[in-house]
Amino acid sequence: MYEKTKQYRMRLNQLIDSTQTWLGHWKDLSDYIAPRLGRNLTGQGTSQPNDGSKKNQKIINSVASDAVRVLSAGLMGGLVSPSRPWFNLTLPDEELLEDEEVKTWLHDSRTALLTVLAKSNFYAAAHAEFNEISVFGTGAMLIEEDFETVVRFRPFTIGEYYLGANSENRVDCLYRTFTMTAKQMIDEFGIDKVSEPVKTCYENDNLEERFDVVHCIQPSKTFDSKSKKSEDKPWESVYYEHSGSQDELLRKSGYDEQPFVAPRWETTGVDVLGSNCPGMQGIGDAKMLQKMEEKKIQALEKMVNPPLNAPTNMRNTAATLIPGGVNYVDVQQGQQGLTPVHQVNPDTQGIGMEIRNVEERIRRIFFNDLFLSILATDKNMTATEVAERTSERLLMLGPVVEKLQYEFLDKIIDRVFSIAERFGLIPEPPQVLEGMDVKVEYISLLAQAQKMVGTASIEQLAAFVGNLAAVKPDVLDKVNFDEMIDQYGQMLGAPPKVVRADEDVAGIRQKNMQAMQQQQMPEQLEKTANGAKTLSETEVGNNSALDQMLGALQ
Repeated sequence: MYEKTKQYRMRLNQLIDSTQTWLGHWKDLSDYIAPRLGRNLTGQGTSQPNDGSKKNQKIINSVASDAVRVLSAGLMGGLVSPSRPWFNLTLPDEELLEDEEVKTWLHDSRTALLTVLAKSNFYAAAHAEFNEISVFGTGAMLIEEDFETVVRFRPFTIGEYYLGANSENRVDCLYRTFTMTAKQMIDEFGIDKVSEPVKTCYENDNLEERFDVVHCIQPSKTFDSKSKKSEDKPWESVYYEHSGSQDELLRKSGYDEQPFVAPRWETTGVDVLGSNCPGMQGIGDAKMLQKMEEKKIQALEKMVNPPLNAPTNMRNTAATLIPGGVNYVDVQQGQQGLTPVHQVNPDTQGIGMEIRNVEERIRRIFFNDLFLSILATDKNMTATEVAERTSERLLMLGPVVEKLQYEFLDKIIDRVFSIAERFGLIPEPPQVLEGMDVKVEYISLLAQAQKMVGTASIEQLAAFVGNLAAVKPDVLDKVNFDEMIDQYGQMLGAPPKVVRADEDVAGIRQKNMQAMQQQQMPEQLEKTANGAKTLSETEVGNNSALDQMLGALQ
């Protein structure tokens, strides 16, 4: 039994076992920070779609949830803003970058990739991934070919997928468990591939009945570069029904390159799953904030509606506590009417201040101060001022940005580039680029903010040299101003056509020099003619200066 799916079922069970100790932690993060994120966090059954049930029962104060939105929006706008280019294609060989044909190809290829991403659901999927890694430290997203939009992105939430890594601790295995309706399974795999229970539901028009499905993606053990079969590609893709007795595969195919990304906020040692993300750091504060809000509400409730003492003769009397209500009580000597059990006068100002301290700590953990500071930056501020304002916080976020660029964006661009190339959307490269790797250089807001330290040093050097040149002009010979402009433009991510190539600059300067020389020639000829005229009119004799010059020449 299960001979065809045995190896996949065995590895799925191993991957599930490796995540069991994370479930409780993820459940807390979902309950107190992001109630709509996470599936199957109890460890029972297969991931189900969101059924709309109430999941925010433990949240009174929503600051932590709002902090996640600010962070994910900041990462979105700071790394992959849809309103501006966020990466360039470049080469390891800087000399080739001066070639106009090469620069044009790199620019056109970058434009094609950005167009493909804009027409797909990439930006919505990326935002979902930033939510996931901010809260749970790990994300996963599938990138598939699509005949209508070229590419289609499928982001997953924690608990519905499992990851495995290779010897270099790079994620190279994705198993996910999910449910599909009978109709979806027939549409996707065909009626001949599904089990009898699925066929029965479909034939009886019970189209919405759900069944458990597993999708396995990992490096293929049967890769054959000479074969044209889909299942012989470098990456293996297998679908099968998780429940029931059927041992047939729903589909076995393959991918030409790694079809998924699994970004992680931070990893420790050989950990496969990410950790130490803002959600994990702030879960204690998020829990405490809810407890503080609960106690504050109890204190206010006791203050405005305190427990009361009442005479025994009022036991059977319907007392009224509404504003303006009157209770008629026969008060005996030494007794009183309705009185509070105890006077509650909470320090609402102090409680509010403590709550604000916790809220501020949560926002700081989620880097809200950094992103709001960058967004609030005055456009007239210099690079030095921007660097001084954000450098300290950027240093803390820097490793995360680098990791996201490497594990998330690099692999997305590689995958999309390959798909776009197969669709014929990438222009034919120049012959000089044959066999050469293309690099990705990020020019997003966050990438540029990190590079601002470099631009600030260039600005400081230029200002310093300018001040010295006022006293000693020959110090200008010490600085390569052409290279300074090239480096500054690269740091700012300026379009390649804005800064001219060195060869073009040399040609322009040569033309300017020739034009200047041609302009000076009439003036020189005029001076020479005037000199000849003066010389012809000069009197010779009487031991004049001209006589002395002629004598010296004889």
